[in-house]
Amino acid sequence: MTEHPNAATARRSFEAWTSGRLDVLGEYITDDAVLHFAGNNAMSGTYRGRDAVMGALGRASQGLDPRGGLEAVLASDDHVMAFFHSTAERDGKTLDVVLAFSIKVNAEGKLTEAWSLANDQRAFDQFWS
Repeated sequence: MTEHPNAATARRSFEAWTSGRLDVLGEYITDDAVLHFAGNNAMSGTYRGRDAVMGALGRASQGLDPRGGLEAVLASDDHVMAFFHSTAERDGKTLDVVLAFSIKVNAEGKLTEAWSLANDQRAFDQFWS
């Protein structure tokens, strides 16, 4: 059985993000993309437009340990659900959470809107505060 094309795009996107290849990641994101980070921290909020989304993802990747990674990807023609094990270290703080990304995908297979929520939102908030 072959993987859904949107699942493959999500995998390539996360691989580009964790390896610091944000230029490659940008190829999978629409110009008018929107990213929502849940919580009450320095990353929380809504980022609109490719530049804002890429800026937020660039900040979020700082200190990211690439050994984390995708745990599961579920995809349909319009949506992707990805579970990403995020471990990171910055400013003497450590992070070890699973982030659930709910992602809308357009007809061309590009990511148009995403919501991120940690399984331990308090730990995520503390890491980014």
